[in-house]
Amino acid sequence: MTMGPQTGVDVEASEQEAQAARLRAEVETLYQLLEVNEATAAEAASRAERAVIEERRSAEAREEQTRLVHDLIRVGADSVIVLDQNYVVTFMNQRAMDEVSDGVSLVGRPLLEAYPQMEGTSFWTHYKRVMEERVAVSFEELYEPRGVWYSVNAAPVGHGIAFFFRDVTERRRRDAALQRTEKLAAVGRMASSISHEINNPLESVTNLLYLIQHGESDHEDMRTYAQLASSELARVSHIVTQTLKFHRQSTHAAQCRSSEILESVVALYHSRIVTLKATIHRKYVERDNMLCFAGDMRQVFANLIGNALDAVGENGEIWLRTRRAHSPRDGAAGVRVTVADNGCGMSPATQRAVFEAFFTTKGMTGTGLGLWVSEEIIRTHRGTIKLRSCDKPGRNGTVFAVFFPD
Repeated sequence: MTMGPQTGVDVEASEQEAQAARLRAEVETLYQLLEVNEATAAEAASRAERAVIEERRSAEAREEQTRLVHDLIRVGADSVIVLDQNYVVTFMNQRAMDEVSDGVSLVGRPLLEAYPQMEGTSFWTHYKRVMEERVAVSFEELYEPRGVWYSVNAAPVGHGIAFFFRDVTERRRRDAALQRTEKLAAVGRMASSISHEINNPLESVTNLLYLIQHGESDHEDMRTYAQLASSELARVSHIVTQTLKFHRQSTHAAQCRSSEILESVVALYHSRIVTLKATIHRKYVERDNMLCFAGDMRQVFANLIGNALDAVGENGEIWLRTRRAHSPRDGAAGVRVTVADNGCGMSPATQRAVFEAFFTTKGMTGTGLGLWVSEEIIRTHRGTIKLRSCDKPGRNGTVFAVFFPD
């Protein structure tokens, strides 16, 4: 059976069915897109909600941290003052108020208005450097208008600066007392060496005078004996002079050759060096002057050389050297003094503790103050001291390098 040609009605019906199918497909696609959009919107809303919650938590954490910092500053051991870029006080904790303003807040006032006497001090110089160069500084100095020693840490904060400070006057007094104690102990330690140094030439003088008095030698021999006696007495005089230099202290720093100070210490240790058969190697430059208190420097080098003699024992070697150098910290020119030995060396643990007060490896014979006091003296002279040491056989030895800026 054959089908006849489609009528116009059939064609129109087919087109309507096709259009309806297309519409249904489009509607289905729209439903799917709507579902996707709803899911995407729900996810976006969920993410936004989580972000809001996280931001709220972060804000609460920041507020808690801020409160914690304020509480720590409020109850901390340090006094704290914050200045804006015009040196106006914007914050100070209670401890700072109690320390410098009798409990009264200075917030809103320029620092120099409250303390005009500060302008000519090194404190103001440090604060200006922090403000202008945006660098942190730490220092410990005497604030002369109040007669108080302060330890200060200052740093840039925002457009201004903050400085933390505390009164260390009592500690400075204790340290000064310990330094005096160590100086007396050092003089006591030197007394044994000095007694040997003086006793030997005095014995020679006694024997020579006996020969002059009781001998039957001719006139020429008597003159020789007298010259020898005079030489030995000159040696005694030299030792006494060096000893007095060790103890005396000028009230003002002066230019001194570091090599001459080293040699004055070596002279006092002469008998000990001879007894140990130790060898002293010297290498000095001409321009090894430094501005210092010579008595303090003798104490420092006597401690370093004495420790070196303790370390090397018999037949050891010690190297003394001066040279022009630059500070590795800031490049400043100066003189470096090195005391090195090939002794037993130090363990890493000893090296970490060697500059601490009362630390000693010498048992009852040591005070534990020598290197601690030496470091304090060097710091007072704006210098630095560095230590390198090794206790491994074949590589054993110790080097102390002291740098003094010009």
